[in-house]
Amino acid sequence: MALRVSLYYTEFTGDNVALKNRKPNVLVIDDAYCVRQSLQFILRDTCNVLLAPGALEGQFFLSTHQIDIVLLDIRLRSTDGIRLLSEIKQTYPYIEIIMITAHASLETIRKAIRFGACDYLIKPFDKNELMSVIKNALIQREHALGIKNELDMLNESTLYLEHLIRNAEDTMMNSSKNNMTAMLLNIDSRDGYTWSHAKRVTKLSLLIAEKMGVTDEQTQWLKCSASLHDIGKLHIDTDILKKESKLTDHEYEIMKRHPEEGVKIIRPLPFLKIAVPAIRHHHERYDGQGYPFGLQGKEIPFKARILAVADAVDSMMNSPVRQNPCAVERVERELQGNSGSQFDPEIVDVVIRCKLLSFF
Repeated sequence: MALRVSLYYTEFTGDNVALKNRKPNVLVIDDAYCVRQSLQFILRDTCNVLLAPGALEGQFFLSTHQIDIVLLDIRLRSTDGIRLLSEIKQTYPYIEIIMITAHASLETIRKAIRFGACDYLIKPFDKNELMSVIKNALIQREHALGIKNELDMLNESTLYLEHLIRNAEDTMMNSSKNNMTAMLLNIDSRDGYTWSHAKRVTKLSLLIAEKMGVTDEQTQWLKCSASLHDIGKLHIDTDILKKESKLTDHEYEIMKRHPEEGVKIIRPLPFLKIAVPAIRHHHERYDGQGYPFGLQGKEIPFKARILAVADAVDSMMNSPVRQNPCAVERVERELQGNSGSQFDPEIVDVVIRCKLLSFF
């Protein structure tokens, strides 16, 4: 009686709340009638036993019943038992399989273990040994299902936390976007240019990114960087922003601070940190003569190199301090003339070859 009770099986449900005890379902796949009947006689009081004379019948029971353990003959007439073992473990990884054979060899046993068998029995087998092996297989299956259930719960919790984080990030991003927009409009009210300039630079930057095959995620960060690239002008004196004549050397040095001032404004917002490099370096030059750090060539962040071109194009075509804004043809000549010195040649080539200024 004690043995019978010990074989009752604890089943883990999907939500790990309801647990129920039931007899384990044992499938015997063996082409010898006497072996099948013998196993059924020994196990019938403690297990629900299903009998299959071959692989086809065994696969049917596996697909229609919740099988816990399979007792599988290594040498089936119609199928290689080791191959069937491998197929079952691939489809039903949490079913424990015990191999039974009359002709055990070390190599056969190695193969069986390698393909997922939890144990083996040699015919003719002892009843007590059979019950002990099945009990151990049930313990192993219950342990594996318990781990699987914990992993499933952990994955569900992880997905839920990721969902909460995304929602929080979206909420913060939207809130910050509104705040940044308000700041840009504040600058625009002082110079009448910054807000519209940011929108045009963003549009051209996205056109460039599209032609260069930039990923969707990086494109979104480019859009963010382009929208905020002049946010540092909030800390620049209005008289300098609105000055229509050429800036003095001192005023120009003050104006050159706006990339770093922009970084100071957005740095307290950790989720905008990916936008920092493009904002900080959009006035670097390809030849290393730009500011604030004099970076050269590919040292300049890629998105900053795109912004440098888009920013210069809009300044040539729409700057309020220019008496005669440049036509598209002249802008293209300026870009070509400064390709490799002020601008990344690859980006200049894309702008001109794809005629992006006609959409700008």
